[in-house]
Amino acid sequence: MTLRASIRPARHALPTAGKSAARYAVPYRIDAAPSTAPPTRRERLREQSRAEIKSAARGQLVNNGPAGIQLRAVARDVGLTAPALYRYFPSLEDLIESVTVDLFAELCDAMEAAATAATDPFDRMLALSRGFRGWAMEHPHEFGLLFAIAPTALGQQPSNACQQASDRFGNLFAGAFIAMWNASPFPVPADDDVAGDLRAGLDPYWTWRTANVAPDMPVGAVATFLEGWVRIFGCVAMEAFGHLSWALPDGEPMFEQIMRSLASLVHRPDAYRPPAPRSEVA
Repeated sequence: MTLRASIRPARHALPTAGKSAARYAVPYRIDAAPSTAPPTRRERLREQSRAEIKSAARGQLVNNGPAGIQLRAVARDVGLTAPALYRYFPSLEDLIESVTVDLFAELCDAMEAAATAATDPFDRMLALSRGFRGWAMEHPHEFGLLFAIAPTALGQQPSNACQQASDRFGNLFAGAFIAMWNASPFPVPADDDVAGDLRAGLDPYWTWRTANVAPDMPVGAVATFLEGWVRIFGCVAMEAFGHLSWALPDGEPMFEQIMRSLASLVHRPDAYRPPAPRSEVA
């Protein structure tokens, strides 16, 4: 997957499940009707059934991990026979992909909500990053499905809907970085100073990005964006998968140190602002 979507790390072990599936039995968004006419009663009932099936699959994800999602068990949870489930989803892979699309939408909504009040581009990057971490810490198993399991591991290529959902996520971060660059370009490595292999790898993304939304952005700026993204994602993923617990009981101080380092990376060390105290957030 390119940088304009999410960057998927190597597969990691998921945290031990310990949350009740009931907590995640939340309504899923109902797919829009293909025409402007109001959906019929049958169409509404079908979408309601699809939402219940996806909610049951998410509950199994939380309790058992991605490998523990089984069509027969999902059918049992929603009061259907296994063959009847195929009327709503042709395969387990299609069901998991539909859940993935919904989870990306939920994650992006949470990030955008966290950044609503941000007006400065760097403040928005901070808020988006904190929203990303907050969702990941609250939903580590869902985070694992989105970022630790590549679509090809499920036996298929991602659909257009899944690609668009992950692109929305990636473009939140890319858009914030581009806004910072457009507002006030900062020093970045000269093109000749970017390692040849790195530049060759970045060329397709660099060409696409500059042709569409940032025509004056040099390859050194794209490399800086990638470096910042690796820092953000690496810290969040390590904490979500339990790989920081040996050193830190709470990963937030390390995460905020990363945020501080990003301010220096884009030559705005004074732009970093610590998060509001948790008592104020509550």
